[in-house]
Amino acid sequence: MHPNQDNVVSFHPDRSLDNLPPQNIEAEEAILGGIMLDPEAITRVSDRLSVEAFYISAHSYIYQAATTLHALFQPTDLLSVTAWLSDHNLLNRIGGRNKLATLVDRTVSAVNIDALADLVMEKYRRRQLIKVGNEIVQLGYETQTELPLVLGQAEAKVFTVTQNQSDERCKVFSAQDMGIELFQKLEMGNMAGDKVGWYDLENITGGIYPSSLVVVAAESHMGKTHFMISYAYEIMTKLGKPVLYVTPEMDKNQLNARMLARITGVDASMIQTNTQCYWEQIAQGIGQMVELPWKVYEHSSPTTTMIASAVRRAIAEFDGSIGAVFIDYLQQIPLESGGNMAFEVGKITRQIRDIAKSHKIPVFLGCQINRGNQTTADKRPNRHLLRNSGEIFEVCDQLIMLYRNSVYSNDSSDRTIKLIVEKNRLYGKLGTATMLCDLSTSKFLNLAR
Repeated sequence: MHPNQDNVVSFHPDRSLDNLPPQNIEAEEAILGGIMLDPEAITRVSDRLSVEAFYISAHSYIYQAATTLHALFQPTDLLSVTAWLSDHNLLNRIGGRNKLATLVDRTVSAVNIDALADLVMEKYRRRQLIKVGNEIVQLGYETQTELPLVLGQAEAKVFTVTQNQSDERCKVFSAQDMGIELFQKLEMGNMAGDKVGWYDLENITGGIYPSSLVVVAAESHMGKTHFMISYAYEIMTKLGKPVLYVTPEMDKNQLNARMLARITGVDASMIQTNTQCYWEQIAQGIGQMVELPWKVYEHSSPTTTMIASAVRRAIAEFDGSIGAVFIDYLQQIPLESGGNMAFEVGKITRQIRDIAKSHKIPVFLGCQINRGNQTTADKRPNRHLLRNSGEIFEVCDQLIMLYRNSVYSNDSSDRTIKLIVEKNRLYGKLGTATMLCDLSTSKFLNLAR
C-alpha cells in the first residue's frame, strides 16, 4: 500500500507497489510551496492546473484553498492558506501547520512553476486514461451488450479525456449553433459597437467592441493621454459603464487632475497651481468625479500579470462588469531581460490582447511611435513608425494614430486633431476622422457638421 494511504486521491486501480499510477509528488509539493512563497505564482497556474490533478488529496485541499483565496483577491501566503484550511476544518486532514511550513521551507522559488503545473496535469491525464482504459476493458466483457453500443460507449469515454484536455482551447461550433447565435445578436443589435457620439470617428471604427485591443499610437505631445482620458470620460458618462485606467507613467493625482479638468472645463495647470481661484468649480467637479465609475491602477512598472490581476479586481469591485480598460502606455511595461526587444514587445501586446479576450472587454493601449517622419514633408504618422515591433500592428484589432498639425506649424489657434485609423479588424473601414481638441482640459469635440 502507498505509505500515505489516507492522503491519496480516491482513484486507485489494481496495482502492485511496483506499478503505481503516474504521479510526481515532488512537483506537486514545489507548486504548492511556490504559490505560498510568491504572491504572483498562482496567476501563472490557476488557468491550467485543476484541483483534481493532484495525486495526494492533502495537496488538492491546499491548492483548493489557494485558488479560492485568489478568486476572492486575497493573498495566498502561508498564513492565509493556513487560516482558510482551519476555517473549513481541513487543516488536520492535510497534516497541520507543519505540513504547510515544510512545503514553503523546501521551495527555493516559483520560477519553474509553469512547467511543473504542466507536468502534474500530464500525470493526471495519464491517470484518467488508465481509469478509462479499465472501464473499457469491463465494457469488452459485457457480451450481452451489442458491439456497436459498446464501441460507442468506449469512444465516448476516451473522448471525455481528450475533451477535458483541450477544454475551451479547441472548441468546435456547429453551423446551426453559430447561425442561431448570430441571428439573436443581430436581432438584439448586439453586433454593433457602443457609441459615445464621436460620429466622425465612429463612422470609421463602428464604435467600441468587447474583446478588442485598440492601440492608440502617436509621438510624444500629440495627445495620447488626453485622448484616452476623454474617451474614458465619455464611456462613463454617455454609456454609464465603469472604466479602469492603468497608469505606469503618470502619478494618479496628476491623472485625476486631468480628469477633473475634463469634468470642470478648468485648465489642468490652473487646477494644480491656482486652486483657490477656481475653488468653487473644483469642489463641484470633485463631487462629480467621486460619483464616476472610475478606478486607477498606478504602478511604475507593472507586468502584464499585475495588470491582469488589477483588471480582475476591478471587474469584481464593479459587480462583474466593466466598460473598458485604458493602459497608458505600452513602452512603460517592463521587458523580460535578455530577450529580443521586438519579440518581447510583441509578446506583451499579445498578453494584453488575451486580457481583452478572456474578459470580453475593450482594452485601449497607448503606444509611442518612432520619429522617422521628421525628415519628410508629410509629418503624418503611419503604422511603419510603431516603435520596436511591427508585431503590434499584427496583434491589435484596431490601430488609431493621432496627429496634430499645430505641433509642427506652431499655430496655437489650430485645435484640430486627426484620428487616423490604420487598421480595423472589427469593422473593416479605414480612414481619417477629424475632431477638435483642447488639451488643457482633455476635451475632444466633434467638428460642426
